[in-house]
Amino acid sequence: MHTCSHAVIGCMDFRIQKTMTKLLEHLNVQEGTFDRVTFAGGAANMEQLKIHLGLSKKLHDSCMAVLSVHEDCGAGAVKEDLFKAADTARSLGFEPKLFFIKLDGTWEEVKEA
Repeated sequence: MHTCSHAVIGCMDFRIQKTMTKLLEHLNVQEGTFDRVTFAGGAANMEQLKIHLGLSKKLHDSCMAVLSVHEDCGAGAVKEDLFKAADTARSLGFEPKLFFIKLDGTWEEVKEA
């Protein structure tokens, strides 16, 4: 089995890709140690989230999930969607880290209550 440590879920929006790369560097998540999946709505797209986290767990035994949504998302994702995404990730055996990506190139780590 090929293994990796993280599943990284984000939106496909071209405007945030450089910021996502910087975020992963900040988290010390090295290239070659994670599955990166992008789709419309990012972690707010529950159908795709379940499919791809499940595959990452099954195929690569990943255990950490970096989940993100971003401001001004055309697919309608909002920061509050991250809480449901975290519950979904935990139900699939992941430890989630939640991030709200801003279009100015910064991010906010979202903490659960």
